[in-house]
Amino acid sequence: MTLTKISPGQQITPRQQFGLNLVSKLSGGRDVILAIDLTESVGLNNEGRIRLRQIVENSIKPGDYIYIVPFAQDVVLGAITPSVNPLGTPVRYIRRNQESIEDLLARIPLTSDSNYYGTDIQRAELRIYQGIAQINHNRLQKKQAIKPQSIVWLTDAPLFTEPGITSKVWIETPADSPLRIADSPESQERHAWMKILPIHKRSLSITTPENKLYTLAVYDIYPTVQEFCTPAPGNQETCLVNPYLRQQLWTPSLILLLILGSLFGSAFKLHRLHRKWELHIYIEEHE
Repeated sequence: MTLTKISPGQQITPRQQFGLNLVSKLSGGRDVILAIDLTESVGLNNEGRIRLRQIVENSIKPGDYIYIVPFAQDVVLGAITPSVNPLGTPVRYIRRNQESIEDLLARIPLTSDSNYYGTDIQRAELRIYQGIAQINHNRLQKKQAIKPQSIVWLTDAPLFTEPGITSKVWIETPADSPLRIADSPESQERHAWMKILPIHKRSLSITTPENKLYTLAVYDIYPTVQEFCTPAPGNQETCLVNPYLRQQLWTPSLILLLILGSLFGSAFKLHRLHRKWELHIYIEEHE
């Protein structure tokens, strides 16, 4: 199957979002992206490590897929195919035990790297937002269940800023970054992802021993895919989401109908058994 690179689509309806939530709950598991700023300006301290360990120990659940995405001037992932594994190969969290926790923590870069400098935070956002959308779009194309997704950001750079980031907002953005230009294709795509993805944001500021601040932010994204409706011959249109929902939910819906039918039939039989019967005796009178 040829997997196509996804772009921001149309707004889905509340009914479609309800259906997508059902699909994700039937399959279980989440995508959790740990986005770690590698530059020395972050200087992850003991408090940050403790809080990150809390997330791994208490929040990561069996069935989750963990994507570790370090970044600086760009995400640092090695060889990837954007339409196939845009955020690298995930770690499948199978069972919750101390060995699994330590193995996952060992994969996370908990110290800064002097080889990396100049965080292009908007590029990192663009790559990660597009990447998580691509992961669920690939599942849609393969007729697999989509998942809710969460991004854990560890960075001292500002998140969710307006297009065209200036040095006053964030000085580390490289001078030649297209994200400095508000109407560049990259800036516009990032902004489109920020608008279309259903993101719930929470954040916590952490102070380092050098009295510098960095942020631990958690962005929870409801299970979603990108909708594209296209006019088709015969005064019709072809879309992505509704056919996907029908394909994913028809079997559970059929099972539910059978269960409800069985319960209704049993209740009806029980009602008949408990129904009061009346006996009428007629005596013929003989003259």
